[in-house]
Amino acid sequence: MVTYYKDNYTDIATVQRTKPGNLVCGDAHIVMQTEEYSICAVVDGLGSGRGAHESAEKAVQAIKEHHKETTVEILQHCNTSLSNERGAVITLLHIDYVNSLLTYSNYGNIGFILYYPDGTVIQPMPKRGYLCGRKQKIDSEQYEYKAGSTFVMFSDGVEKLPSKQSLVTHFEDSDVISEKLYSVNDDATLMVGKLK
Repeated sequence: MVTYYKDNYTDIATVQRTKPGNLVCGDAHIVMQTEEYSICAVVDGLGSGRGAHESAEKAVQAIKEHHKETTVEILQHCNTSLSNERGAVITLLHIDYVNSLLTYSNYGNIGFILYYPDGTVIQPMPKRGYLCGRKQKIDSEQYEYKAGSTFVMFSDGVEKLPSKQSLVTHFEDSDVISEKLYSVNDDATLMVGKLK
């Protein structure tokens, strides 16, 4: 099922699927929208099943509790929360409405692509590794955006991404973001966003 998050500045849609045979999903996601910014994240707990689910949910809880901080600080809190857990990989995006600025922080293989209206594509290389409480160097990158920019975040269970053209012209078409894009052998989460 697709979940939509909308405000005056963004349209965001997510869809998530649990690995067949499992009772809970090892992936998680969060979208928090305020008057000045949105926080979006896709989290993949290591492995699958209950242990992966618990790691992903701990990271999401840390994001909820610390969403007013910088993306680097938020991921540091996620890392701390994952001590004595399996661990997780995370991509976190802070969308600053006031300054039309995206701040991206990542640790592990959650993909992120930003499409500009002029055709420019930004796809930063994910950082290798995972968060599990060990001391880690966490960085962030910033990108200005214009109205009409779109982004995609996805866990490694997503086999096929929506096309850039479909995101621009058919954002709310159910086939643009659907479970048809997913692997049948893994948990999977796909988030797409359109910036107004």
